[in-house]
Amino acid sequence: MPRNYITQDKIDQEFGFLITDKDNHAHYRKILDQKRVDIHAQVGAMLPTTYELSRIELENGNFAIVLLDHSSERIAYYVKASIWDDVVLNASPVTQVLLWRTNDVIHEAVTTGLARLIFFKYLLESYNVVASDSHQTTEGRDFWIRQTGFALATGLHVYRFHRVNCDLVKIEDHAIIRDNSCDLWGDDEDYCNVLAVISKEAIPNS
Repeated sequence: MPRNYITQDKIDQEFGFLITDKDNHAHYRKILDQKRVDIHAQVGAMLPTTYELSRIELENGNFAIVLLDHSSERIAYYVKASIWDDVVLNASPVTQVLLWRTNDVIHEAVTTGLARLIFFKYLLESYNVVASDSHQTTEGRDFWIRQTGFALATGLHVYRFHRVNCDLVKIEDHAIIRDNSCDLWGDDEDYCNVLAVISKEAIPNS
């Protein structure tokens, strides 16, 4: 997986608009003014009536999936994704550049398990190939460890991909992801180019 976040400033730069209650509410109000497409049925999520799971389009072909709580007027879950073409991967994978979940316990019953539904029932079904983002927090890294394990257990294909030299290595043993002996993440700047990839179909290694 990509380069680890090693300073709090970089984490705050990515997640700051969601973390504080005031900023979260302000961004919730902003999203209400945007065109939204409800995707809860596609995801298979059973949500209380006050919650909304929607996709919103962003600039440059990017999009976000947001879980809104209209009771508290807050964002409880946020995934930002971008679509990019790659001749090696031979598909249009989704690169997750932001994945955030509130730590407010009032949303815990709703957000628990939602990430996996979004990941496998929506992103992977829509784009066939899903790739990790280029920077990750410890929580983000742990998320990818869990999702690659689930993917391997359900017969999907997992790879380590270096997007500069186009080196694609198939991973079949989840243990080497858990202990990072497959070298998926680290602190060096070059790890920004190393991605974990999950694919519905085997990717030819040319």
